[in-house]
Amino acid sequence: MNASESQGRSQPTPRERRVNRLSLWMGLGGGGVALLAALAVTIGRAQNIPLFNSFGAGVLAALPLFFAVMTVLGIRQMDEYGRQLHARAASIAFLVVMLLAGTLISLEAIFEFRTPPWALYVAGMSVWGIAGWVLAARDGRGK
Repeated sequence: MNASESQGRSQPTPRERRVNRLSLWMGLGGGGVALLAALAVTIGRAQNIPLFNSFGAGVLAALPLFFAVMTVLGIRQMDEYGRQLHARAASIAFLVVMLLAGTLISLEAIFEFRTPPWALYVAGMSVWGIAGWVLAARDGRGK
């Protein structure tokens, strides 16, 4: 038994390393593409270049599809526990976002304000990540 195992931590398996590598590429790739698209939109609007504006807007609109595909690829590489963990976390995130959306729809009508469309996306992804972390910690599998 080495020092890391005596502290309750084991080395990541090859499968876990593949999932971690895919997650890193998803974050860096998606973030880089989003940054380039945002710059294209900014340049397109500032210089009045419709091609840049349209290209950047199209890439930003397609970005959630990129994240969905990368997430599915990551989940397909996980073991059964990882798949169940993400399914449970996603169901919690879905419930929270639906409650938030329903509440905001009611409050928007009463107080006459608009919620930015990206707010629900950020809330859902944040709750999914936090729920996954909490569930893994509760199950004793958090690292």
